[in-house]
Order: sequence, then structure tokens, then C-alpha cells
Amino acid sequence: MKRSDHKGLFFDIRRAGDIRHLKRYIWLLAPFFMLAVSCFLIRQSRTQSPKSHYDVMLSAARRADAAFAAIREERLLRGHAISPIDDPNRTGLVGDSYTEITTTLGSLPSKRSAANPNIAAMIVDMLTQCGVKAGDPVAVNCSGSFPGLNISVLCALDAMGAKGIVISSVGASTYGANLPDFTWLDMEEALLRRGLIVNHSEWFSMGGAGDIGKEMPGSVKDAIAARQTERGLSWLYYEDLSENLAARRAVYTDNSRAAGYEQPVCFINAGGNLLSFGGGSEMVSAANGILQPASTRFRKEGARDNEHSPNAGAGGLIPCYLEQGVPVIHLLNMKSLLPAYGLPFDPSPMPKAGEGEIYMEWRYNKALASALLAACAVVFACAARRLPRRKIPL
Repeated sequence: MKRSDHKGLFFDIRRAGDIRHLKRYIWLLAPFFMLAVSCFLIRQSRTQSPKSHYDVMLSAARRADAAFAAIREERLLRGHAISPIDDPNRTGLVGDSYTEITTTLGSLPSKRSAANPNIAAMIVDMLTQCGVKAGDPVAVNCSGSFPGLNISVLCALDAMGAKGIVISSVGASTYGANLPDFTWLDMEEALLRRGLIVNHSEWFSMGGAGDIGKEMPGSVKDAIAARQTERGLSWLYYEDLSENLAARRAVYTDNSRAAGYEQPVCFINAGGNLLSFGGGSEMVSAANGILQPASTRFRKEGARDNEHSPNAGAGGLIPCYLEQGVPVIHLLNMKSLLPAYGLPFDPSPMPKAGEGEIYMEWRYNKALASALLAACAVVFACAARRLPRRKIPL
């Protein structure tokens, strides 16, 4: 055989080997290519639709919008001007930088953001995810720092037909409901008088240092306490934080049992009241939104066992209810919370009720997804059969 013939045969063998290697690479990459294409097609075929509880969410937002308008009107009637600089949307829900009942520093953009009526829809969405239904008791802990949040919570409960067990504190951080003659509780009374809310506070504390307003002038505290007790609210005054915490838990438990439940179905914390975390630094660093319990062990044991648990309530109301298996909705850090739910932070102009991504959800084409999944399975199976198997010597 001539040398040229040998050379041609060598190249033919080499070419055949390259083709075999190429086919192997194709079968190796085919499943991943099919998977990538499937993911792309599934994503492109999705559509946005209103959430199943859209009507309840919209009802809550409209209730909040009407309540905000009433507070703005009430504020002006009482002679309190609205600052065009601090409150460019003229909501009337932004307080002063400092007053006699101001407790701590607060974020002005956060206070403005909390005046969005669509936050009420967000809270309905959260409550729905936590399993709350009409008639369920929901424990609520409000401070005066975010009157907009408080109103949204009450309107969400009203729209859902849930029973709020509401305790509010008077003190407010900067730019909150810190006008001594128009506190959060005075705002709530104005809304009740106008028939704009059903759920409302039945217990209150002064808030601030020790939750008894240690830093507030005595005459101011006395005047506020007199107004609220005259309208039938019960004053929770305990110099010892442990006693205060126990009293609040008793309020929530007793009223839940009166409604036929062992404990609240959900706990909502709006603002930064001292009893949220018992004064711990976790209040600021804790995650916002829905906090799910790590375990439901306490829920199964019953409420009486919960009350005598050695760690029950340690650190404040939020850790207490998480330990008992109760989901918590923590509303404090607006800058991280609102964008996570499709709502703007510090918007101007303020969105109207019913506007925002919060009302919509992505829905996927299940038939297409099933077909593509089956196709992927076929391609994977074919690739597995065609790729060479190496025998491992024993």
C-alpha cells in the first residue's frame, strides 16, 4: 500500500472519531439547551392577573383612602397646618419634628410612605397568606409613630371581617402622630365618630420610656389619659415591663378565648412600641413583613401550656407569638418593606387606591409547562442512552 493511501486512511479514521466526539457533545448539551429553552418559553407565556382576594384588597384600600381624607380634614379643623415641605402630598398624617410626646428619632420619608392607601391592600394580602379569615381574632400592637400604618391595619381587618384585639400606645417618633391634642388615639376617635372604621383600640398605654411616657410632661400625660379613659379605653399602666407584657398577653388571650379560639390567629405589630421586642435591639434589625414561626409545637400543646412555657414571652410580644406558633406581621422598616410588595417608597404624587403591583400575580401556562417538562424528560432519557458509559474496574 502506498504511503499516500496510509495517510488518507489515517485522516478518515480521525475524521470519523471527530464526528463521534461531536455527536457526544451534542447529546451532552441537548438536555441543558432544552431546559433553557423551556424555562424561557414558560416565562414568556406567563400572564398577570388580579389576585383571588383582589376585591377585598381594593375594599381595604378605598376604606383607608376615605379615612386618610377624614384625618386631613379633622387636622385642619383643629387648627394644625400641613407643611408643604414635610408633607408634600398633603396627607395630614405627618406630624412635627418634635413635641412633648415625641419619643425617638424617626424617618420622615418613611412617615410619608406610610400614608399610601394601598398599604391596606398589602396587609390584606399578608393576612390572607397567614390564613386569617372572617371572624378570626387578630392581636394588634400599634404605636403612634405610623398613623397611616395603623389606619391601614384597621381598614384591612374591617374589609376582611376579622376581629382586631387592638392595643395602642400614644408616644410617637419624630413626624409621627405626635401632636399632643391630636394623637393617634384622637385620630382613631375621629374615624369612629364618622363611621369609617369598625375595629379600634380598646386598650392603650403612653408608650415612650418604660411604656409609661417617663420623658413626657405630667400635665400632658394626664390630659391625654383623661380623654381616652372618658371614651371608654382601658389604660395599661405598669412600671414593670414583665407585668406590662403579661397584661398585654392576657388581653389578647382572654379576648381570643371569648371568640372561641385558644389564641390569636395572627399578631400584627405596627410601629416600634417597646413591648414588641421587650426593648431589645432586634426591633430595628428584624425582618419586615410576614414572620412565620419556626415550629408549631406550641400551637398543638394548647394555650394553657403556652402561658407556662419557660421561654414564653421572653424578649417581647413578637418572639412570644412566634414561639407559640402564631404568624407575625411586622410593619416597621418602610424602605425595605414596601418595594418588596410592589409599593413605592416616599412617592410623590401619592398613588390612588387600587394602583400598584400588589394587586396582581403572575400565572403560568400549566399545559405548556407540562408539555415542556415531558419533552425535557424525553431528551434527557435519549441523551442518557446515547452517551457512553464507562466501566469502573472493581
